[in-house]
Amino acid sequence: MSIPEIVLAVILFVGAALLALFGIRHLQYRGYCFNNAYIYASKREREQMDKTPYYKQTGIILLMLAGLFLINFVRVVFKLEFLMYVSYVVIALTLVYAVVSSVRLEKNK
Repeated sequence: MSIPEIVLAVILFVGAALLALFGIRHLQYRGYCFNNAYIYASKREREQMDKTPYYKQTGIILLMLAGLFLINFVRVVFKLEFLMYVSYVVIALTLVYAVVSSVRLEKNK
């Protein structure tokens, strides 16, 4: 492995670990909620809103992104280029989940 590949692998692994940590914390309903609906809500709306579905949505998306980073880490380290297609599938699933869950959250408001 060349030096740039090692650096990329380390960045991907650390990114996967951080995303997994934030995703798990969100599924435990702890920490700051990194969800646009929560971030852009006024202070008054934040106090009244039920943050549980926003934590869950963000936690699942963060864990999916952690999986994406981990897949790319394995691809770089073991030079398994077919994993690029798996990455595309994970990206598509993450986008579909984000849109569908956002629409459901808005309907349930």
